[in-house]
Amino acid sequence: MSEINKLNFLLPNKLDTNTPSQTAKSENTVDFSALLKDALKDVNDAQLTADDAVQKVLSGESKDIHSTMIALQKADVSLKMMLEVRNKIMDAYQEILRTQV
Repeated sequence: MSEINKLNFLLPNKLDTNTPSQTAKSENTVDFSALLKDALKDVNDAQLTADDAVQKVLSGESKDIHSTMIALQKADVSLKMMLEVRNKIMDAYQEILRTQV
């Protein structure tokens, strides 16, 4: 169940958690770059976990194909979600560029 919580890196409840560095700055500020870095790190960790699980199955070290497929699907879903977030950020940036001052 704790592995499922790793996939909610971009859900709104992530913004509610206050780290000590954020509470020192202000109660209402969220470091957007740190949030994106954490999200990218979570996606990368999911990819590395899936790669490790596949290597263990291929080498014969593990015979648990079920958990390997779950790890692959988690990595796939997290990557697709990150790509959609990137697309939304790029769309917002392009919209800002189109606005006239």
